[in-house]
Amino acid sequence: MHHRIGLALVALALVGAPALAEESKPAPSSGASATTEETVVVKKGSHRDLQIPGMVRIAIDEPEIADIKALGKGVLRIIGQQAGETALLVWAGPENKRSSYRIVVTD
Repeated sequence: MHHRIGLALVALALVGAPALAEESKPAPSSGASATTEETVVVKKGSHRDLQIPGMVRIAIDEPEIADIKALGKGVLRIIGQQAGETALLVWAGPENKRSSYRIVVTD
């Protein structure tokens, strides 16, 4: 697997200006930020939709492996581009809670 270049940030226009204001708010520090990682498997050329209410921001590590589209109303579409694995981070809710996903694209 090639080296990761970094996170490509994808801005979401979910609710217009209020969403942008929410994005600029720093996440509250809670001391213990336990995040779990969910694995999502998608075939190359197909897609899978995730329900994530209150999405504020998303970031994908390797956009050439999986394309991410915000469809609105808390729906995030993951489209398999090429075989491989990448990381997806999603911030949601008024606390900007971060969720982590391992995206696996198969042939």
